Amino acid sequence: MEEAPTSVQDTSVRATAAKAQDLRTPFEISNGAAWTSVAEARNFNQRLDDSSPRVKVERIGTSGAKQPIQMVSVGYPEPKPVSEAAKGSVILFNCSIHGNEPSGREGCMQLARDMSTTTNPSWIRLLKETTVLFTTINPDGWQADTRGNAAGVDINRDFLALATPEARALAKVMRDWKPDVLNDLHEFGPREFYDSQVLALWPRNRNVDPQIHGLSQTMVNDYSLAQVASDGYTTGIYGQLVKDGVPFQQIAGDGQGRILRNYAGLQHITGQLTETAGDAVTPEEESDVTLLNRRRVVGQYDSAVGSVSMLIENRQTLAQASADAASKAAQAGAERSGVVYFDGQDDMLPTTPEGAEPHPMCGYQLSAAQLTDLRPVLELHGITWKRNRDGAVVTMAQPAKTLIPLMFDARAPFNVSEAIPLDTCP
Repeated sequence: MEEAPTSVQDTSVRATAAKAQDLRTPFEISNGAAWTSVAEARNFNQRLDDSSPRVKVERIGTSGAKQPIQMVSVGYPEPKPVSEAAKGSVILFNCSIHGNEPSGREGCMQLARDMSTTTNPSWIRLLKETTVLFTTINPDGWQADTRGNAAGVDINRDFLALATPEARALAKVMRDWKPDVLNDLHEFGPREFYDSQVLALWPRNRNVDPQIHGLSQTMVNDYSLAQVASDGYTTGIYGQLVKDGVPFQQIAGDGQGRILRNYAGLQHITGQLTETAGDAVTPEEESDVTLLNRRRVVGQYDSAVGSVSMLIENRQTLAQASADAASKAAQAGAERSGVVYFDGQDDMLPTTPEGAEPHPMCGYQLSAAQLTDLRPVLELHGITWKRNRDGAVVTMAQPAKTLIPLMFDARAPFNVSEAIPLDTCP
């Protein structure tokens, strides 16, 4: 078992201070007064790639407005290709799915730089065994300073239908690289009873494997938020209003399968959401916007370091949990055991009969036209099917059993298409 340095950020910067002077982001150069633009980020990524064999920048897709969607990979002595990465560990940071939430991508650029230049032995050992991926999939929203993409779509509501090119690009990365850990970086608007500086949350969909759910909770509470708190920032659980230290109302953070945080869990990935407060929550931040902006970024950086520490200390457990969850899902689908949930979340049972199915179907019948339309989406989700004279049967006896009813059942609130549930499968 390896332990991360007590103060990873300070150690990384001190170890590479001379080189880091040439690899500072525009945000760092301005001391938090100006955010890095899309063009500046591409330039930074290229300089980072040119500066170190540990870094590779590649195009993983094209946005709706035809901008490149980039992914930065970091490893030691160089990043492993996708064909070899799964032999070690993979951690994926989705740095900014909403274009008007800039702090996550700033934290990712700084962490990628620090990992590419660090001389700290603990982090070099990590990079020998782990491929670290950074994606920023919404360049159009980034450029326009909008939540959605160029078409105004919230990409974080598209991980079942995969209707946007941006969600498709990230789904392909998740399918091909098979990350052990995912951290999805966001910002929120603080208000009364909801004024912690950094919040986080695990996947809450009730169909997520219990061990994946538990590991995700552990990562949030014992690693990411603990790392943030070690820097003196206040923390909490995303979506919970709190008075006198006691949660009393939930206003966000549900179990929708179409949201990346939950989709990751349904794909058997230990994952979390990180949210930094985008507005001031202290008098000091009120009076100094650069202090506010720097806190927003450090909160993201710290949360990311926490999730890396989770991987360092639990590498084999995380890999085994993902493999076991996939196997258990396929077996449950074959045996038609367990309950399929269309409603509720980890701390809330469905309240209507339509919210749960205690007698699961064996699969769904797609028409030929449905298969033609949905085949690219099924492939990106890793869902298999078997053709028959009516089109194709999608059996529940596969690792994607957790996703299939949410996509095809009439009771699923965000289904992609309504297919026929089957009691008998070939």
